[in-house]
Amino acid sequence: MKIIVSVLVALLVTNTIIPTFSQSQIINDVDTQPIQNGECSNGWYITGYFLPIETDYSSNSNPIMIDKKWYNFQADFLDEVKIQGWGKTTSGDYLGWDHGKFSLNSIPLDSNGNKLVVGTIAVDPEIIKNGTEISIITLPHPWDEMIFHSKDVGPAIVGKHIDVYTGEGLEARKEAFRITGEDNLVCTINDTNHIQENIKNSNSKKIPDWVKNIFIWYGQDKISEDDVLNAIKFLINQEIIKIK
Repeated sequence: MKIIVSVLVALLVTNTIIPTFSQSQIINDVDTQPIQNGECSNGWYITGYFLPIETDYSSNSNPIMIDKKWYNFQADFLDEVKIQGWGKTTSGDYLGWDHGKFSLNSIPLDSNGNKLVVGTIAVDPEIIKNGTEISIITLPHPWDEMIFHSKDVGPAIVGKHIDVYTGEGLEARKEAFRITGEDNLVCTINDTNHIQENIKNSNSKKIPDWVKNIFIWYGQDKISEDDVLNAIKFLINQEIIKIK
């Protein structure tokens, strides 16, 4: 497999499909170095978090007091809410856990008081500024094609660590586990539609810039073989290259 990857990389470089890539656009330094728009950084740890739904749980009922009023919830549901931060109750309200106490709300909120939606990520604001749009193309599909928005923070999110919100329920829980892993590549985006347009524009048969960069980084031993294989898989799926 290594030979196949090397041949493809050599072929692409020899035919000048891949342009020279500025060294300043790759971040490889310590975790405390922030990344700017248009830059990529490797070595990221990605985790997922989700909202548990009380009807998916079954255990003894546990009473808790919220605003001087008693409520009963499944004990294992409460344990999950303490881990994830929010959960959807049987009544349809959302139960939150923050600073050692529970609260109820009509919608789940991120740390800045915004509605929690799929695509929201929690980041270290010292590394990625609030509101930055990023892509993580080393994640499994379809997360590799998503544009994420850094709107959330968390006490456990420090350095090159991003926590991705995957949605509600057991399927979202599976996705949270599926995307968790180390050595991911994170790129900030100047234009919100940049990667989405590249992915959808298969008729042009052009290699997207971010895919080109994958091969450059691989040739410089800055990313793993799995990363470059994911890029090749993308090219095949988009019929940019064909395997007979």
